[in-house]
Amino acid sequence: MYNQKEIAWVGEFFNAFSEQVNHSTVNFTYANADMLKSQSMPYSGDLPTSEDEIVVQESFLDSLGYSNELGQTINIPFSDGTTHDFKLTGILDVKTGDIGRYTAIISKELAEQQSGSNIVMDYYIGLKNAKNMSEGETASYANALAQQLEISNENVIVRSTYFNLKDENRGSDMLFYFLIGFITFVGSGIVIYSIFYISVASSIRNYGQLRTIGTTKRQIKKMVYREGKLLAAIGIPIGLVIGNVIGYLLVPDGWYGLTTFSVTVGVGLFAFMIVMLSIHAPVKKAAAVSPMEALRYSDYQGKMKESSVLHRNITPASLAKRNLSRQKTKSILTILSLSLGGVLVVLISTMLISYDGAAEARGREFPVGEFNIQLNANQSWDTADVSLAGLQQKDLLNADLVDAIESIDGVTGTKRWYYTDAEYRVNDYDDNWIYGFAKEDVSVLEENLIAGTVDYHELVSKNGIILINDTAENLSLSAQLGDEVEVDFLTKAGQTITKSYTIMGIVSNFSHPAFNMCFAMSAELMNEACEMDCSGTISVITETDKADTIEASLNQLIDGNSDLVMDTIEESITYYSRNQQLSFGALLIVAIIVVCFSFINLVNTTITNFLSRRQEIGMLQAIGLSKKQLMKMLCYEGVLYSAFATLVTLLLGAGLGFLCVQVVKTMNPYFDYSFPWLVILLYLAILLIVQFILISYTTGNLRKQSLVEQIRVTE
Repeated sequence: MYNQKEIAWVGEFFNAFSEQVNHSTVNFTYANADMLKSQSMPYSGDLPTSEDEIVVQESFLDSLGYSNELGQTINIPFSDGTTHDFKLTGILDVKTGDIGRYTAIISKELAEQQSGSNIVMDYYIGLKNAKNMSEGETASYANALAQQLEISNENVIVRSTYFNLKDENRGSDMLFYFLIGFITFVGSGIVIYSIFYISVASSIRNYGQLRTIGTTKRQIKKMVYREGKLLAAIGIPIGLVIGNVIGYLLVPDGWYGLTTFSVTVGVGLFAFMIVMLSIHAPVKKAAAVSPMEALRYSDYQGKMKESSVLHRNITPASLAKRNLSRQKTKSILTILSLSLGGVLVVLISTMLISYDGAAEARGREFPVGEFNIQLNANQSWDTADVSLAGLQQKDLLNADLVDAIESIDGVTGTKRWYYTDAEYRVNDYDDNWIYGFAKEDVSVLEENLIAGTVDYHELVSKNGIILINDTAENLSLSAQLGDEVEVDFLTKAGQTITKSYTIMGIVSNFSHPAFNMCFAMSAELMNEACEMDCSGTISVITETDKADTIEASLNQLIDGNSDLVMDTIEESITYYSRNQQLSFGALLIVAIIVVCFSFINLVNTTITNFLSRRQEIGMLQAIGLSKKQLMKMLCYEGVLYSAFATLVTLLLGAGLGFLCVQVVKTMNPYFDYSFPWLVILLYLAILLIVQFILISYTTGNLRKQSLVEQIRVTE
């Protein structure tokens, strides 16, 4: 294989053994550098080459009380009471220790020493042109290579999921990143437009002066456009360089020169287009002003409605309202900018808090109970073998163990779960692992029934088996009612027997602590075929307030037996919740960036408004506006901005959040809409703090000038 020119890399993998270390499961695995790279398992240092060398996770070192210094000797206690010394040659950068499972990379020498002649190495092959090959082309090449190397067809697997995910992920990932980019561009565009709009409005008199000395409209346009192009020429390349550097640091192995160049050029052109579109309206405004209009231009002029009221009270509140209404474009832009960031934050926060990690843990691994004690069999789709049946032959989950568990203070009950690694064949499809279900599980199966029957006694009397439709569809297994399923069981005596069953029921799903399987049969038929108890897991039902003491007692109960492992619902909740947090974390960062854009826009608008109104404010103070009334007016303006932005944020953010949760719920049922009150209040508090800082700045600036200086101020 190593000499084939079509092969880019060959990954070697062997799951040597598992051990219980400090109540956590440690999988001791041999894997070469290509295998780790292909599985996105980066490491620092060197891979082990001799039997006393090892690479482990930093979190595992922490649990043992060691630093991450390479070259040191670490002592690992095994469940049989022995301890083993290893030289630390590298650190594996994989974050799984917080769910009670660790991975340790050992040398090939130690793996062979542990397994002897029984070692069965898995080889993962990466083809040089795999990205451009179809599944049929890959299968054809794999079969030809297998014949050439005299490898049987049973030992060759072409991963269909790779080709499915390759196309699906490419489209969904690109859509996801384009969505993030588009939202960022929209937020940036609003800020750019607002800044240029305010900048042009503030410079109208300057443009008018230029017009009086002969500058044409076209030249004014060129001048403003050139300013925008100059800023774009500086800012866009800086952004592209930073983006490329961050992208490379995040995924160095996925970096392709042509793709990078194409995306960089495309993003650069799109960003430049956003800038040009954003400054188009301000440019037209700058060019349209005449010299005479410019001389008497006020930043706050516009058509005002005639009123039949002969007199009206002027209050700080009415002044604030008029100030916002007479410059509607600027006010609307500022409110939209603030609202966009708020809507995104509310939307993403809604998705985060609407996810129920406990419900997913219950649905997937803990249908009942808070602890699962299970046989330490390899339950991976890729490396499933007969080890589970071998452990079931030992009768480890016996009545004595159950009695000991139920005698622990705080334990209110237990439940057995049945499954075995028997091999089945149906319609030219074969695979391993079958669920078993007890009589009390029938009600759950009935809730998910699609066709046929799940009657326990009828299935037992007629050798019936149930198809789990969701799993079957994911694995492209085609079967229907009446089809025959042949199953090879390993009996307690160590013999392999074959029995035939008829598909009598089809259910959508079966909530079970083991991983997803395609078939389920009654525990009575399973135990009868294997001539032994096929329990694989015991769920422990407890009083929640005694979880810590119960966990310690259960760990003590299974200590010293490496064939038993324990999972907790808390570990499972942490694992699933963290996955969701990672998924939405990137979006939340984008939302926060847009909020920052919004606040920049707010600061820019407020300060520009203040600078252009100093003379006006001075006139108001000259006719009796007090400092207290001035503060009130500025506060009212800030409150109006905040109130409108909050209203839009609440209506759009809550509405979009609800719709998104409903859409996601169709793909992941563990979402249930919750309104992010805390996020709304935090956003409003930050908005008010920013407004208070701006008011403090503007009033402080006014105190530094006399009334005469304010009235005399010129642009």
